[in-house]
Amino acid sequence: MIILDAKKIFQPKIWYIICGAMALIGGIENMMNAETWAESAWGKDGVNEQSKAMETLFGLFMCGFGAMGLVCAFVLDGTTQAKFAMVNSGVIMAFFLAMFAVLPTTGYDPPGVAWLVPPFLFLGGLLASGYLHSNDEQPAEA
Repeated sequence: MIILDAKKIFQPKIWYIICGAMALIGGIENMMNAETWAESAWGKDGVNEQSKAMETLFGLFMCGFGAMGLVCAFVLDGTTQAKFAMVNSGVIMAFFLAMFAVLPTTGYDPPGVAWLVPPFLFLGGLLASGYLHSNDEQPAEA
């Protein structure tokens, strides 16, 4: 049955690990290359301590999202994990959409839409995993 195959592929724990690892890797990369990211957003003349600090801060936020994902993968389980997967993925997607809508109003030139596609694919997988498992029966407590 197709729904059973989807439930095997979309396991919240697996998708939390994938999303958490990707956010950690992306956050660390953003912090390590803050000057390059600042230059791509503000141009050569816009690179200063503040623009580098903002890029570093964004990387730190991404590391926080990554850590949250890994904690949810290994601490939560069952329908609680599934429901958190839906909420967490929705919040982070809203964060990205708001960020990409607001930043251009400040003169910041964010990366193109192509940079939104991978996070939304991973977060979509996390959302789907949560949805598919949100009504699973919990095992009886011993």
